[in-house]
Amino acid sequence: MAERIDKTNARIIALLKGNARMAWRDIGEHLGISGQAVSSRVQTLEHLGIISGYTISQDKLNRSFVTVFMNDSRFSEFEKFLAVEPDVEAAYKVSGEGCYLLVVASDRQEALPAFLDRLSSFARYRVLSAMRKLK
Repeated sequence: MAERIDKTNARIIALLKGNARMAWRDIGEHLGISGQAVSSRVQTLEHLGIISGYTISQDKLNRSFVTVFMNDSRFSEFEKFLAVEPDVEAAYKVSGEGCYLLVVASDRQEALPAFLDRLSSFARYRVLSAMRKLK
């Protein structure tokens, strides 16, 4: 399945999460591809069970919770970095311990270490990995 979740597919999923009724043509305009190409990719994602009934199913993903401790005050640059990271499912600016709390989700084992390598140019971090979903 991992070979089917490339950056374009991840961006399609992100756009559909924001608006599951978005037209293929509109998604294509965001990604620089045709509406037909979007339709074909969505059909593949449906066949793989990633998209079903226009609900994104990510229960099988490996999820980690990353507390970020910024090395300096490059917050704006860091937030731009997060915006283009396909495996960052959610990002929160927090108070208390740490500066940000990230939810990183992927179906690829190598995704988290690769993300943490990129993250280390901005911050120190602490990682908690989900063992199983309760609710």
